[in-house]
Amino acid sequence: MKLNYSGKHLKTYRIVDRANQLLISPFFKAEVDNLLTAYYRSEISDNFKTILETDRLVSVKTFFNPFSRKKILSRSNAIYVNSLRIEKSHRDALVSLMHGVLQKADENNAISKILAFENKQKKENFFKEFAAISKNYM
Repeated sequence: MKLNYSGKHLKTYRIVDRANQLLISPFFKAEVDNLLTAYYRSEISDNFKTILETDRLVSVKTFFNPFSRKKILSRSNAIYVNSLRIEKSHRDALVSLMHGVLQKADENNAISKILAFENKQKKENFFKEFAAISKNYM
């Protein structure tokens, strides 16, 4: 999975570039393996990695909405970044973007089928923990 941003917002460009580096990083993959083995069996880890390693190109676009509190919106055709809300920390924005990446990867419930979440809360907790791993690599 690769993120593609062609806009002019420099901070968004840097965050997307860092997210792309993380998605191919062996250290990040090792941390994801540790997360998966803590909750699931080790053979699930390989299936999960194949979803993240697909050649799918995900478009990232910016929008400006001062009334929205959300930093990242994941829609069917792209991940939208609110350029006003990512002005604080690169780390927090990267965490939000990686959460959006996982949501895009789970569009057809591919991840949900592999990991067999019991409810939406467990799914959301796993997505947050996955995204939080990226905070250490900024």
